[in-house]
Amino acid sequence: MGRRVGALQMATVTCDICGGIFSQRYLPSHKRLAHSKRGYSASAPMIEKEAIQEIASLYGNLSNKGRRRVVRLLAAKDKDLEKGQKIQ
Repeated sequence: MGRRVGALQMATVTCDICGGIFSQRYLPSHKRLAHSKRGYSASAPMIEKEAIQEIASLYGNLSNKGRRRVVRLLAAKDKDLEKGQKIQ
């Protein structure tokens, strides 16, 4: 009898959050590690939509004085970014 040598192919699935393709077995770990509500790390970068939601959530917890300060800081940062784009 002949022996068959080969590897079993794992079922692949798509992450409904980021669209990445993973084995069905690894997907729960991926979601837990990459898409947890807190604790983002360099290995699990935030997508822009998540970053905006996080900023809005934090902003909502600030006092009125804190909100005004954040608006000033963001406006200054935006000006700096615009200057950098004009130079290039």
